[in-house]
Amino acid sequence: MKKIALVLASLMVFSAVAFAADIEMQSVKSSLLDKVGYDPEAKVLAVQMNYSSDVYLYQNVPQDIFDDLLAADSKGAYYVKNIKGKFKTERK
Repeated sequence: MKKIALVLASLMVFSAVAFAADIEMQSVKSSLLDKVGYDPEAKVLAVQMNYSSDVYLYQNVPQDIFDDLLAADSKGAYYVKNIKGKFKTERK
């Protein structure tokens, strides 16, 4: 029974991440970050670095983290200090 619950939980997380791949991205002024986007229902933050087509999807990110990222004077520094390595991540 535990195995079934784990499989179902994994599928739910995968579905949320797959859905998040359609997050609308917006350009930001940063020497590190090119675009960011957020899905408040899935709590998924999408980040694309400058000079890369890879998109990193961060799971279970609170709305205030995204809001603070957008408001930060240095978005790259905020990202490194408050997001990178702090949340489960998938690269697309």
